[in-house]
Amino acid sequence: MPERNGEFYESRVSYFAAFKGLDFTIGHSRTVPSSLEEGLGRFIHPLEATQCFSCHSTASVIDNQMRLSELMPGVTCEACHGLRARHVAAMKAGRLDEKSIFNPARLSAVDSVDFCGACHRTWWEVKLMDSVGRINVRFQPYRLQNRRCWKESRGDARLACIACHDPHEALRCDDAAYDSKYLACHNGASRSDGSAKPVARKCPTAARDCVKCRMPKVEPPEAHFRFADHWIRVAWSGENYPN
Repeated sequence: MPERNGEFYESRVSYFAAFKGLDFTIGHSRTVPSSLEEGLGRFIHPLEATQCFSCHSTASVIDNQMRLSELMPGVTCEACHGLRARHVAAMKAGRLDEKSIFNPARLSAVDSVDFCGACHRTWWEVKLMDSVGRINVRFQPYRLQNRRCWKESRGDARLACIACHDPHEALRCDDAAYDSKYLACHNGASRSDGSAKPVARKCPTAARDCVKCRMPKVEPPEAHFRFADHWIRVAWSGENYPN
């Protein structure tokens, strides 16, 4: 993200791991820039810059204020659990009940998905952005909350982001790793916990490679990456992309 005179710009080019090289950033014009500012990229409003840094780094935004001197590259523990300095200060002061540590695992399924959506885009954010087409496959919480089983589940924890993805481990990219997650819902068994959550029917076709059918990979324009579509459904070949 280039900076000039205290203002930030979204670079016209980005690094893409798919081919280990540079290409135009998604959505940027490929025309020759007419000025230095245009060559730097798209001007980013200070509020948007704050959001960019808060999601793509750790401790760079504290109490809604940019603190780039404190920036830690990447997303570390503090990005989700809060600043360690406040926890350490509370412990040293003997305030053992004031741990100053946030535990997202205690959130309800709905709040948990919105928590992840703070960076991956919530349903409302995508609606306000009016982002349509294959580009919004990147916004997993939005896609997730549009699916029928989410709407009918009334906040079933088996459908929250962390039900399938452990934030403390690297992302699993092999499709087979998610078969057990899918079958935790679609096993045809009755619920034994006395809850009123709906029971999902067992798939009549197969019990493996579930995500290949339910969550097809989609490559947005200029992304050089295929995202699993979290609008879970029976995806038919040649169907229109659901928005």
